This record gives sequence, structure tokens and C-alpha cells, in this order.
Amino acid sequence: MLVGIHGIRCYRYLARAGSADGAARALAAEWGAALGAQYDGVSYEQGGLDAAYYAHLLHLGTTQGSAEDPELLEATGQQMLADWAAELGAPDEVLMGRAGLPVRQIAEWIARRHGDLARRVVVLFCREADTYLADPASQRRTEVRDELHRVMERRRPRVLIAHSLGSVIAYEALWHRPVELDVLITLGSPLGLPGAIRDRLCLGPGNEERTGQRPPGVRRWVNIADIGDVVAIPRDLPASFPGIDVHHEVSLGLAASHKATRYLAVPEVAAELSLLR
Repeated sequence: MLVGIHGIRCYRYLARAGSADGAARALAAEWGAALGAQYDGVSYEQGGLDAAYYAHLLHLGTTQGSAEDPELLEATGQQMLADWAAELGAPDEVLMGRAGLPVRQIAEWIARRHGDLARRVVVLFCREADTYLADPASQRRTEVRDELHRVMERRRPRVLIAHSLGSVIAYEALWHRPVELDVLITLGSPLGLPGAIRDRLCLGPGNEERTGQRPPGVRRWVNIADIGDVVAIPRDLPASFPGIDVHHEVSLGLAASHKATRYLAVPEVAAELSLLR
């Protein structure tokens, strides 16, 4: 009934499980537990959740420490970081930089304004998102979308739940190869971020002017954003994506403002799923 696609920082599932299939099963189990008793430990055949796992397809072989270093981002990733900070309200003097270190200065500003965890999350997001978005025709980008379609074609879900970078992948995939869905639920989505994300979307031939619309085949699109989530910016996603039918703002708490399992546990998700019973 449900398929989920994850966001950033999920390579650890592969490291623990030893295979992409094992990582997908572990992720599905974690998400099912977060959704509550109806989905906890329930197989997909019994109405549970399956997961599309793609972290290994974007992994660059970096260690955790180097992955968090903004100066090791590619040029396009550094520009993404600057776009991000601009949306968060960074002044021009921060964005312009000093002594040839604008990227480090931008990261330091994010840490001062939003905390070091926010800095780490944004830099890691820029690394993974830029790896996906850098080239519209890249093999990585195609393989990630194909993995989502592989799971959806096997499972034929009624609901797709997409978190963080997963919402960007899902949005593109549903335009490239439309799938019939009762509901698309996006959690902590950065789809509307100008420059860094929205302007780099690739929806396929003939769809260039349709950015912001609900993907074909999707009957209802629900977006949920935490009020303090530094990834889910701008928070008013329907302003640039009018295809969204329902938008909820929630409060997950500062320390967990982008965590997938906290998003999955909010009453708004349960309410949407209850409409399908």
C-alpha cells in the first residue's frame, strides 16, 4: 500500500545491512515503526510499507568528516550552499565572502544563526543533492529515479511518502514516468528553493514549463514542513508549487526538525493515511 523514499544521510543503512536490499528492508522497518502500530512489523503484502533505497547510488566515498567540509563541495554545490544561506537570510557580506573563503564563511553563518547541527545538515544536503542535480543527463540521476520506479512497479502502491531529497527525486520521477497514486506525501521538502533546487529540476521532454504542478497520475499531494526545518525552505511551498493540495506546518522540536521518523509520526500523516482505509 505504501512506498517510501528517503532523504540524505542514509548510507549508514547500507553499511550496517551489507546490501542495498538489506538497507531498504531496515529503512522500511524503521519507517513502519514510526508510522505506528498499523504498519510496525507489517509486511507490504499485508498492507505495510516498502522502501526505495538509493543512497549507495549517490555516495562519493567520502568519510563523515570530509563530507561535512563545505570547501570540499564542487563549485555547483558551493553555489547551492550560497543559495541556501540567502534563503535563510544571510546578508550580502556573508555571501560575498572574505579572503577567498566565502563557502566556509557561509557555513559559519549558518552555524551561528541556526546551530552547528543545521550547518552539518545543510552541507551534507548540498553534497548529496548536488551529486544528484549536477547533470540532468547523468547516469546517477537516471539510476536513482529508476530505482524508485522499480520499487513502485513491483509494489503498485497507493501512497508514496518522500522525505527531504527524496521529494526532489520523487517529483522528477513522477513526471518522467507517471504512476497512478492516491496520495503523494512530501516531508521536509526543499523543492521550492530557488536556484539551488527549483531551477535545476528536470521533468523530461515537454514538461519544462510545468514545474510546480501536481505530477500526472497523482490524485492528491500533501506537503508537511516543520517550522524550524532548515531543509524545508521556503516553508510556503505551495506559493511556488500550486499543485500541492494540502500544506501542513508542524513543530517537531529543534533537535529533530528534519528527522524522517519524527515527520512520519505526526498526526497529519496518520490522518491522510486514514482516509484511504
